[in-house]
Amino acid sequence: MRRKKRQVTDLEAIKNLVERSQVLRIALNGEEYPYVVPVNFGYEWNEDNLTLFVHGADEGKKISMIKNNPKVAVEIDGAHKLIKGTMNASSYSYAYQSLIGFGQAEILEDLEEKRHALHVLMDHAAKGAPFDEIPEGMLKRTGVIKINVDSYTMKENVHPDDK
Repeated sequence: MRRKKRQVTDLEAIKNLVERSQVLRIALNGEEYPYVVPVNFGYEWNEDNLTLFVHGADEGKKISMIKNNPKVAVEIDGAHKLIKGTMNASSYSYAYQSLIGFGQAEILEDLEEKRHALHVLMDHAAKGAPFDEIPEGMLKRTGVIKINVDSYTMKENVHPDDK
């Protein structure tokens, strides 16, 4: 990381960013160009190991790209705020937090693994709201991607008003 003073190593701060975020961007390896797609997600922590879950159609561009090459990059960001300068554009800056990670994506086939992943995703998206059990037919038709994040880093530029 070029600007070490912006690096965040506190695991609780990293977990807070993930918890507050609702959109994850996944970068996949395309045939000619990289492909980036924003998705809703769920997550689990096992100490400092992060696992992400994404759902969608059980076929399509994401699925075929993962089958071809399961290596992915992920990105989450938040806390966006303009830092006003005093005189000209060069004195302005921008507050943010971002996490960038790299890992392996896998398409879940086991119905109980899919059910677990969808419960994790709904719990994150709906913050504990009750929801009905997922019918087996729907589980079979839903694509679920599990991303084991091998490594990640977080950085931030804190707004002066938030210090």
